[in-house]
Amino acid sequence: MRNITTKDIGVLWKEYSEGKDGDVRDELIVHYLSLVKFAVGRISANLPAHIKVDDLYSSGVTGLIKAVEKFDLSKNNKFETYAIFLIKGAIIDELRKLDWVPRSIHQKANLITQAQQALQQNLGRDPTDSELSLYLGLTEVELDELLERVRPAILIPLDAERANLDDETTPLLERLADAKAELSSEVLERKEFSALLANAVADLPEQERQVLVLYYYEELMLKEIGKILGISESRVSQIHTKALIKLRGRLKSFADDFAQAIAM
Repeated sequence: MRNITTKDIGVLWKEYSEGKDGDVRDELIVHYLSLVKFAVGRISANLPAHIKVDDLYSSGVTGLIKAVEKFDLSKNNKFETYAIFLIKGAIIDELRKLDWVPRSIHQKANLITQAQQALQQNLGRDPTDSELSLYLGLTEVELDELLERVRPAILIPLDAERANLDDETTPLLERLADAKAELSSEVLERKEFSALLANAVADLPEQERQVLVLYYYEELMLKEIGKILGISESRVSQIHTKALIKLRGRLKSFADDFAQAIAM
């Protein structure tokens, strides 16, 4: 294996794009292994101790291999962004196979999501914490504790959440869009989804929006976000969970509407 510089990587991609040589592919995979390490580190920081990081790393490498093989150099997209998407998808598929979140936690998460959606429909806006806790028959303190417990059930990157909306049986990695796909319906769906997601995030309360931006775009950990916002890590976790529950409901509505439209 040669030492690859930033200047060389473009040449290497050109070689692989033209000849699909296995040795060149392997050089690219080795060069980008740091992306797997980054993704595993970020996801595993929020997982219980019994989840083996080595298993997640192996799945992440599978995602990286797929990314290298499917990446279309002619589209002038950034490989790192595309690869991280597939790497995280492969890791999430592995976590689903492990079934590490108890069914009772999933049920509680769904209960909160349904309450959020029902109140949002009745009120024409997002419910306050007091309204949500009252609807669930809980105190606000109990609601915060519940949000902390259900967080593992919804700890999925937003891109992965979109891919998982309409299909729970097919592995996420297989449902990710092909980099070469140019179907007009797919392009339209992606544009509509991007606009919907941007609007949904913009409509969140300022603190929830800040947490999502710092977590997903600035790639900060919960503890770091807490220091920036001057709140505890536990409180950041609760805010993050509430924000994702709201977004899940809105993205689910989009998926349902789109599925109905293409069925006509």
